[in-house]
Amino acid sequence: MRVEAVIFDLDNTLINRKLAFRNYTRSFIEQFINVSGEEQIENIMEYIRIADLDGYRDRKDLFEYLRVNCELKKSNTNLDELLGHWFSEFFKCTILMDGTMDLLNNISAHNIKLGLITNGSVFTQNAKIDQVGIRRFFDTIIISDEVKVKKPDAAIFMIALDLLQTKAEHSWYIGDHPLNDVKGARDAGLNAVWFRGFIEWDQNIKVSKYIIDKLCELEEIIFQ
Repeated sequence: MRVEAVIFDLDNTLINRKLAFRNYTRSFIEQFINVSGEEQIENIMEYIRIADLDGYRDRKDLFEYLRVNCELKKSNTNLDELLGHWFSEFFKCTILMDGTMDLLNNISAHNIKLGLITNGSVFTQNAKIDQVGIRRFFDTIIISDEVKVKKPDAAIFMIALDLLQTKAEHSWYIGDHPLNDVKGARDAGLNAVWFRGFIEWDQNIKVSKYIIDKLCELEEIIFQ
């Protein structure tokens, strides 16, 4: 199969959002929440992880929930302070997924166009991309808040294909979310690869033909 473009999701695909959020949560607790030892820190970290809904919960809703339900060091801490901490500190915790740089370098060496499609805010997603220095690899980067359409809507995939000037049947999309990434890309006509290990497969969605557990496994699929 001719490969014209490889397009990636960002969180829990090229960057390890799960690990980054854990690191951020620890600093958030140290800054704002009363704790009495490592065991309590771990318990609160798990509490926040569950409340975060893998990043799909609105930030204002999440931090208002934490402000009301956690024992804060300062009872008068307001929502704006908590959100300010998020926007100033979370992107600094960004960590590349194992194998990201090698994979992007190897695909680039084949003169294949590279794209990125991510749901999220323009500031946060751009800050994470620049924090780990991967912007230079991509011919186009699509952020949902910027184009006013989000995955799994086929329109966001078509925007990327138009900008890359590639055809869906000769393009691959890789992501961790069964609905937003795999089904969304598949419905838009792309070849979709599921990055397993972060979100459970939705049994209402047709099983993915292509599955990887590590980024280093991707080249074997797309260059077969």
